Amino acid sequence: MRKIAIAGAGGFSKEIYLTINDINKIEEKWEFIGFFDDNVPKGKFFMDFRVLGNMNDLNQAREEIDVIIAAGKSHNIISILKKLYSDKLTFPNLFHPSCQFLHFKSLVIGVGNILQPYSSLSADNKIGNYNVFNAGVRVGHDTVIGNYNTFATSTLISGGVEIGDQNDFGMNSGILQYKKVGNGNVIAPMSVLFKSIKDSGHYMGIPAMSTGM
Repeated sequence: MRKIAIAGAGGFSKEIYLTINDINKIEEKWEFIGFFDDNVPKGKFFMDFRVLGNMNDLNQAREEIDVIIAAGKSHNIISILKKLYSDKLTFPNLFHPSCQFLHFKSLVIGVGNILQPYSSLSADNKIGNYNVFNAGVRVGHDTVIGNYNTFATSTLISGGVEIGDQNDFGMNSGILQYKKVGNGNVIAPMSVLFKSIKDSGHYMGIPAMSTGM
């Protein structure tokens, strides 16, 4: 088994730990070693483990370790990733056993992505790196997703959508088919995009409109 650690010791880290456990119940794939966090004291108990140190401690690994970045927002993913520079660290995709891949053969996917329980990907999806798909996220056919995006619980992405980098979709949000999303946007919970949007906006409502923030 490969060793695996979680970068982060917050609420989302608990869910990631449970996903690793569920994977190991089906196939003993990883030996979980613990959590690392810059803001939680070393030695503090978290779940069933002690926090082993901060990101710099993780960089001191003498053997290969798989690392899952447990962060629910795009800027936090990037912030943690910038601190992890050791060539001993690798960033696998983490797929909960309950995820659905309607046509895995046509899926193109990078590294460091997280698919939580009951999320699903359809046919001919292209997904970059370090995206977070929380529980119940649905991605339609022919959708292209960049890097560092987060999709909160029950986000619905229709077919043919193109999404750039560093976008945060709130719980129960969505986007209609064949629309485009630029970079650095925030889509509020319960909001649905009816049209394409560019960069660095905040959107809310049905249909989602810019809040001017």
